[in-house]
Amino acid sequence: GDALGMPTQLLSPARIAGLYGHVEGFVAPSEDHPVSKGLPAGAITDDTEQALLLGRILVESGDRFDHARWVNALLDWERDVKARDSYDLLGPSTKRAIDAINSGTPPEEAGRGGDTNGAAMRVGPAGIMMPPEPLDALVAKVAETC
Repeated sequence: GDALGMPTQLLSPARIAGLYGHVEGFVAPSEDHPVSKGLPAGAITDDTEQALLLGRILVESGDRFDHARWVNALLDWERDVKARDSYDLLGPSTKRAIDAINSGTPPEEAGRGGDTNGAAMRVGPAGIMMPPEPLDALVAKVAETC
């Protein structure tokens, strides 16, 4: 789904229709796309990359979520995104949180000012990993990863 929607993200329905018509398969984004330009058709975005990264950290952490491992993995990932020249793909709240961590803000505080949906976009692995009951444990794991 992420790869299918990648070329249309942030665009109005009228702009999508003008550029692509009805999107039914993977298409490359337009050359002037605000964030996805240059990506090939079928490429995933930072949302899926972060979900996969979080899933790996959850598996490696076992029962106790390893915050330090998550923060370090996120910082490594951000460096990789920059090296691939895909930094425009990072959401604004993620960028601010990573910049704050790199400037010395404790990770537990760095993401509190987020105003976009990055945490919601990457949290799927917590729902897959955790049983739905007890609900309090699932909610706590989701909050912990956010």
